[in-house]
Amino acid sequence: MFTNISWNNYIVVIVLLTASWYLFVGVRFYFNDLKEIAAGKRKLKFHGFQKENYQEFESQLNTPYLPKTTATDSSSEEFDTTFTQVDALIDHLKTVIADAAKTKLAKQEFAYRLKSVLQDYPLIRDSSFSSSVSELIVLECNKLEYFILTQPEAEALWG
Repeated sequence: MFTNISWNNYIVVIVLLTASWYLFVGVRFYFNDLKEIAAGKRKLKFHGFQKENYQEFESQLNTPYLPKTTATDSSSEEFDTTFTQVDALIDHLKTVIADAAKTKLAKQEFAYRLKSVLQDYPLIRDSSFSSSVSELIVLECNKLEYFILTQPEAEALWG
């Protein structure tokens, strides 16, 4: 049927069409990212299939939610328990904020996820650490330039 076209010519045309298509998509949808990379503001990040990424993902899924503590006689044990919960909450919040920034969630869905994480730690809500955690949420959001939250907005997520 098409005996005038050789396989070499066919492959060259397909490669050129594919390359021009990906160039068009890159310029059309990723122009700002490409401009930042070209200007040196951002470096390329290659995330291969590494075992440590899988373990990190698995640890996020199995993040232990510390159970409510029972009344103890020693206030230092209670403080230690609260402090370990604060550490766990901070790690959990950082992963949630980073994941939301990567997937570019809507602000309402992002707020819902933060609320659900904060509700898992009722002991911290009533402690003196709640304002520090709210400040951390504001700083992490500003650092990743995802959503700009104010301190009152972050504190409203606890309720």
